[in-house]
Amino acid sequence: MSARITVIAALTLATVACGVDDPLTAVDHVVVGVAAEGCSLEPAFGTGVAVLHGDEVLVVTSAHTVAGSDEVSLRRPSGLAVSAEVVAFDPDRDVAVIRSDEMRYGRPMSEPSTGAAATAVAWSPDVGLESFDTTITRLLRVTIEDIYIEDVVERRAFEFDGAITAGDSGAPIFAETGDVLGIVYARSRDRGVGFAVSTTEIRPVLDSVTDSRADTGRCI
Repeated sequence: MSARITVIAALTLATVACGVDDPLTAVDHVVVGVAAEGCSLEPAFGTGVAVLHGDEVLVVTSAHTVAGSDEVSLRRPSGLAVSAEVVAFDPDRDVAVIRSDEMRYGRPMSEPSTGAAATAVAWSPDVGLESFDTTITRLLRVTIEDIYIEDVVERRAFEFDGAITAGDSGAPIFAETGDVLGIVYARSRDRGVGFAVSTTEIRPVLDSVTDSRADTGRCI
C-alpha cells in the first residue's frame, strides 16, 4: 500500500470517552486481525475494529471475510489469537459483527462527511497494523451486488483516497476525533481509491445482534 507507515503502539487517536476503564484508547487496543477458518486449508484474513454499541464492545468486519466460516478468532497486534464468534452477518451490507469477551475497549461511531480528513488502519499477518492518512472524497449510495453476486442491493458508502490491498477488508476509517466512520469493503481497479461501508449501514447490523452465534452463510 502506498504512503503507508507502520503503526507503533504509541499512535493514539484523539481522546474520546469510551465507556470503559481507559478513556484514552490507542488504535492497537481496538483494531485487530480477523482469521476465519472453514473454507480452505488456510484461514481467510481481514481486519476488524471494536466499536461501542450500548453497553457492549463488539468487533465489526466485512461479511465476505467470514462468509462460510466454522470458527473465527481475533489477532492482537502482538500476534496473540483471541477466541471469538460471529453474532451478526449481513451479506447485502457486507458487514459482520463479532463478539469476544477479550475486547474491552471500543470506539464510538459517527457519520462521514465529504472532504473530511481521516485515517485508515489495517492489519495483515505479515506486518501487523499499518495506517495511512486519507480524505473522504465522495459520499455514495451504491447499487451493487451482494457478496454472493446473486441479488442487487443498495448500500450507503463513501470513497476515500488511498491504494488499499485485498487483505484490507474490514479496515476502519477513523475521523480526526477517533470515531469510526466506516469499514473498507473494496478498491478501485483503475484509480487509487478505496470504498468503505458507512456507519449508516453498520448500525442496523449491530442492532440485529443476539446472544446466539450467527449463520455465516456459505463460502465465497
